[in-house]
Amino acid sequence: MTSCPTCGRELGPHARFCGSCGTPVAQQPQHPQQQAQPQYEQPRYEQFPPQQPQYEQQPLQPLQQSGPQTIPTPYAPPPRHSAPRNLLLPIVAGVAVLALATTGVIVFLLPRLTNQADAPVTTTSSSAPATTTTTETTTTTTTTTETTTTTTPTPPTVADLQQEVAADHDIAETLVGQWVPQISSKKLGLVVQGVEFGYPEIMADFTTLKARFPQAIMLNSNDYANFSGKDFWVTVQATTFGTADEANAWCDQQNFAADDCYASRLMHTGGPAGNSQTR
Repeated sequence: MTSCPTCGRELGPHARFCGSCGTPVAQQPQHPQQQAQPQYEQPRYEQFPPQQPQYEQQPLQPLQQSGPQTIPTPYAPPPRHSAPRNLLLPIVAGVAVLALATTGVIVFLLPRLTNQADAPVTTTSSSAPATTTTTETTTTTTTTTETTTTTTPTPPTVADLQQEVAADHDIAETLVGQWVPQISSKKLGLVVQGVEFGYPEIMADFTTLKARFPQAIMLNSNDYANFSGKDFWVTVQATTFGTADEANAWCDQQNFAADDCYASRLMHTGGPAGNSQTR
């Protein structure tokens, strides 16, 4: 084998230029017998122009080692180990408990911090003493006094008497043609035992008799033919009897005076004759 005359690199037997520096290499003549051996045409190679080396080739210097050579071991990352599943669940639970505790503390302290932030801050000057301001709250109590109004009843009028007669009219009609005790007969301006009767006195007389005899009713003498007097407010006991004597006997039983109670028969026709009987 031959070597490059320029850089000293070993060349192949058929090399025409150096593969390292590009220097052309002269071909050695071959033996005639060797040229007659090949039965095929040798390939023709195009000769490339020589290339100038970009830098001057320096001979390699052997390395000088002061000690035994250490070959570095390539770095291998440590194997990754996944956390055991039995440890992952407690960690997640702990994080959840911590989050809940933090939320509770925030909810508990937030109103207090808000109240403290809303409280007015009193700033005092260093040259003047601190002044404490006390705000007094005055509570006003309003007492409502109910006014009791005493209403004086209005004295009865003729309208009150007429209303009572109208209320008792249906009962009075059931007594027509029958004997009943007549227990009172009063007229406006009538004086009895020193008492002059007006509408209030007539109503009071009827109310007293009604309390004593619940079946007592009031009627007006103008509505019936058996009364000789007009405009009298008559009170009768609504208890019927077959004869006048029986009605008078009832008056005796109730201890009425002879002029205060006697038998009377209500009629719409005829006149007073034969329709009343005194005791």
